[in-house]
Amino acid sequence: MRFRTHYLLYLVLAVTDAWLLSHPNLIGRVGIWLYRYSYIKNFPRALVFVLLAVVFSILMSELIKKFFPVRTAVLLLALLLVIASMAFMNVFIQFSSGTYQFTGKAFIWGAHLLPFILILIFIQSLYEVFRTGKLDQ
Repeated sequence: MRFRTHYLLYLVLAVTDAWLLSHPNLIGRVGIWLYRYSYIKNFPRALVFVLLAVVFSILMSELIKKFFPVRTAVLLLALLLVIASMAFMNVFIQFSSGTYQFTGKAFIWGAHLLPFILILIFIQSLYEVFRTGKLDQ
């Protein structure tokens, strides 16, 4: 796996997301304590959580591109893209109503950013598979 410049973008977005997730307002802090979301309690824990999710998604997409035939890789990456999009829609719906909408704008943007990063990863991987031109064979 060679270094590509979009990995730097993923790193910057992941650090930003971890910072946003670790800074909820008072209601968000009570929710984190009440529901025992210890993985986003502070910045280092949130950073580890977000980086694990991002690195796992990058590795999964790279392994799919490398070890599967092109058509199967497209189907698997499209499925992962749909799952990430569903996660984004779930977060959008969940944070639009109820007590989640009072957890602070930084926390809400951070919750939206993680599925968006995953969507970017899978779109980039699909683009790379389509760019090879081997889909027509």
